[in-house]
Amino acid sequence: MRKALFLDVTKTFESRFATGIQRVVRELVRRSAWIGELLDLDVDIVVATRSGYYRLDKDAVSDLVDPPRSPSAALVMQSSLTRIAKRVVQAIPPIYAFLQRRSVNRRMRVLTAGLEPITAKHETIVILIDSFGNGSPSVEAILRAKRAGASTIAIVYDAIPLEHPEMTPSTTAYPFRRAFNRLAVELDGLITISRSSADEIRRQDAVVRSGTPVTSFYLGRDIPIFGNAALAPSIPEIAWQGGPTFIMIGSIEPRKRHAAVLAAFDRLWDAGTVANLVMIGRIGWEIEDFVSQARSHPRYGTNLFLCHEVDDMELQYAMMRASATIIASKAEGFGLPIVESLALGVPVIASDIPIFREVAGDAGCFFPPDDLDEFARVIARFIESPDGYRVAARAFQWINWDDSARQFTDAVQSILAEVDVNHPDAG
Repeated sequence: MRKALFLDVTKTFESRFATGIQRVVRELVRRSAWIGELLDLDVDIVVATRSGYYRLDKDAVSDLVDPPRSPSAALVMQSSLTRIAKRVVQAIPPIYAFLQRRSVNRRMRVLTAGLEPITAKHETIVILIDSFGNGSPSVEAILRAKRAGASTIAIVYDAIPLEHPEMTPSTTAYPFRRAFNRLAVELDGLITISRSSADEIRRQDAVVRSGTPVTSFYLGRDIPIFGNAALAPSIPEIAWQGGPTFIMIGSIEPRKRHAAVLAAFDRLWDAGTVANLVMIGRIGWEIEDFVSQARSHPRYGTNLFLCHEVDDMELQYAMMRASATIIASKAEGFGLPIVESLALGVPVIASDIPIFREVAGDAGCFFPPDDLDEFARVIARFIESPDGYRVAARAFQWINWDDSARQFTDAVQSILAEVDVNHPDAG
């Protein structure tokens, strides 16, 4: 009888988000049976609650992989009193984290009703492939599994709350740091999604002290090609007319620097440049002022667009139609829109940071992240002479999601080999 492999997908199951991490989770789940065959393990897709793990049945896995479109991702405007009360609570991260855990636990009790409980045992291998901050019960669940004798591994998608806390809200950074420091000390291994991130994780104090193995794999780039846009597109057709259209992909939050991109485009528009800017992503944290600014912009609805309810099909169609994808972050764990766009032959204009250089290589068009004037000049040069950038994009090569899954299994095997060497009685 083969050993069991638990793949923990709690946050994606609970949130139904469709941003970068959740897209990775879904691609790994789609290939979970193959991953099990490569590792010679029986795979269960599980979610965690305060009381333990639950196995997702076939229907639940199907809904996880292909979630129904959310009814709304619009910004909810709150009363002044509500906003003040929320900020007071958020100013005390431990209290906010406690309330967040309670809220997630209540929701998970409802979502797991009717699912089968499943226990991690001595010979089980548990891999947390989802995010583990923001109140996720996955942290306690995998630590309980470790104490029960299971081999335990977690993916760490980025080190931003550790390396750049100023780019992360305290309500996110506090639970992430707390969870990471516990996992880094107690788990058998950590897996990142780039060499740059692995280097960042290895230099964290908790990892240095514990000697926990850290390895990495790359995300894939399979892009289904659709002949037509979604039946009910959320990106208006005018966004693709009148000039080149640049898109941004990812949750709208300060770290992604949407405000800086808009400021650069203001310079171009003021100089008479004709171009469109489409920002695609759900509303993130501390962004209400920017959203209000963008929606009241004189070019909103003609050259500037914010689109929060774009499903996978329309997102991929948008990438195919775009003149270029812009990714302006000053810190990332990977930058999945880079490989997805370049894989379609669509140029990428990216801030010049190590991870983007690692991923895009010679195919990227880079700008200094803190120089808005030079950023605007880079975009202007692209508009004037796009052919060279298109040639570089078409020459780009990257692994697909099958290759990514194989790299993931290689990373898992390398950690399990260290477990066998250092703890021969484990498993």
